[in-house]
Amino acid sequence: MIAIDPRTKVILLLITAAFSALIPNGIYTIVWTALIAILGALLGEYVRTLRAAAVFAALWMFIIFILPHLSGVMHTSFLVWIGLIFKCYPCCMIAEIMIATTQIGEFMAAMAKWKVPRNIVIPIAIMFRYFPTVKEDWNHIKDAMALRGISLSPWYFAKNPESVIDALYLPILVTASKTADELTASAITRGIENPKMRTSRLDIRIRLIDHVVIIIFVVTLIMALVLSEGGKV
Repeated sequence: MIAIDPRTKVILLLITAAFSALIPNGIYTIVWTALIAILGALLGEYVRTLRAAAVFAALWMFIIFILPHLSGVMHTSFLVWIGLIFKCYPCCMIAEIMIATTQIGEFMAAMAKWKVPRNIVIPIAIMFRYFPTVKEDWNHIKDAMALRGISLSPWYFAKNPESVIDALYLPILVTASKTADELTASAITRGIENPKMRTSRLDIRIRLIDHVVIIIFVVTLIMALVLSEGGKV
């Protein structure tokens, strides 16, 4: 298992965004997703990486075995929808791994070394805590719904839309708003608005492994660009 600097993760996210913007879908997307999966496994996120890879494989199998049998509007709709997913999937996958393997203190210290303005760092730091907290609240709401015999299935929603809205959407909206206020208050209490230079006990620095990972991603991107421009697969 390895550990890389939060700044390296940001660079990898930007490289992945460039890949999604410049490289067409196809074998290149498979290779890039596999590269991200290997990185996620090396960072210790085995379950999360395996789940993301399984979803990607399922979508790819759908394109190979089911999509050719569809026709008309159905074929076009699924083709556009899945093509958009494949464009966004690598970025979402590496962002999820980045959030799961980065502590807020590490991120703040790394951004301080980059001298990133605090009005940019603070919202991102709060976001790092916001989504995991909302996900936890979502699981609690689902458990409460199960105790009341309310299902999230489309069939149950079609028959009892009022019950689902009352038991799911209203609590999640109230919880999301409350969570945002609590996280903001917590960050202010910890002195996140202090204008002075932030210090950290964490050892945040770019190491050899960071250079190696960045080089691998950059070289893979360049190779994909060259091969795609040459019309090769």
